[in-house]
Amino acid sequence: MRKITILGAFVLAAFAANAQQNVVKDAERALKEDKSAKEVADIIKPALTDPTTSQQAQTWFIPGKAAYKQYDDLLGKKAFGKLPEGGEVLMGNLLLDGYKYFITALPFDSLPNEKGKVKPKYSKEIHSTVSGHYTDYNNAAIAFWEAKDYGKAYDAWELFCTIPASFKVNAPADTTMGEIRYNQALAAWQNEKYENALQSFLKAKDLGYNKKNLYDYAIAVASQAKNDDAVYNLAKEAQALYGKEDPNYIGYMINRYLQNKEYDQAFTIIDEAIANDPNNAQYFVVKGILLSETDKKNEAKDLFKKAIAIDEHNSMALYQYGRSLCEEAYALGEVAPTSPAESEVFFNEKIKPLFIEAADYLERAYNVDNNNTDALRYLENAYYNLKDEAKLQDVQNRLK
Repeated sequence: MRKITILGAFVLAAFAANAQQNVVKDAERALKEDKSAKEVADIIKPALTDPTTSQQAQTWFIPGKAAYKQYDDLLGKKAFGKLPEGGEVLMGNLLLDGYKYFITALPFDSLPNEKGKVKPKYSKEIHSTVSGHYTDYNNAAIAFWEAKDYGKAYDAWELFCTIPASFKVNAPADTTMGEIRYNQALAAWQNEKYENALQSFLKAKDLGYNKKNLYDYAIAVASQAKNDDAVYNLAKEAQALYGKEDPNYIGYMINRYLQNKEYDQAFTIIDEAIANDPNNAQYFVVKGILLSETDKKNEAKDLFKKAIAIDEHNSMALYQYGRSLCEEAYALGEVAPTSPAESEVFFNEKIKPLFIEAADYLERAYNVDNNNTDALRYLENAYYNLKDEAKLQDVQNRLK
């Protein structure tokens, strides 16, 4: 009985193998009959996972060829303005699917046959087909982008960037490839794939794309990816290139030093920036904020005032100076006399002038930047202490 059982198993296996080979033949027949790529893929689907056929190049070549063939048919219709609705996206999907099938088929086409010889049957056609459609992948990425399918836009641009190395295609100049990588990074960012976006931005930069917006966006996605090293390195590069027009880069660098409690390095770098660009108001603001974290609050206030002298419309300088005045008033309140009469005199002579001056600078800060709600909160407290109910109500309305 044991022999009969084993024989039965072999017979069943033979039938199963034969059935999957018939599936492949059916798919090949559908390809020759100009069936759609989806119909061919549906027919051959069981053979893609069956052990008897899944490692045969033909199994993967057939649906790949069907995808590229349908793409070419649609491309012809597009030339005559007869592309159906959604045709651009369909063409992009066919290119992605065709490549996926072909790239899977290639290694199986290099396996030795039953005689131990390697005789590729499909590799030449695969290489020529992919190479012939190389530039189409950029068009597909644009179509996906316009359809807001950012994940597939990223994938299509990835193939556009990597096909030349694998299929011996002449790639565009580095300047063009840099722009492609930049666009790919934007697609990944839109798709909330922050690490992918960062890597594409870095590749664009390596290809010579070093415009300011690349650094700004790359720092943003690096922050979202919580890649502090990348934020610092990008900010350091950007500071050398664009530091004079944008002081935010030095802020990113200093933040790294503060996180590591490397205060000396933080002061060194801001002092170097001030020495190189002494008319940059924001640098004085940054140094003032650093000093505010120490016991040198008066020096910090002086730096905020100096920044305002350089740029009277610097919202952060105005806010920080007003805030410093409020904090000074709060500190005096802690040491005010306890008797009512003495306390009133002390308030009027020492504290009230600080709140009045602070309110002026905080109002100016808010007028420059209406998103600065911190300025409104200090204003609210200042007007409360000044017993100015009308202005207090106005600030509370703005906070709402």
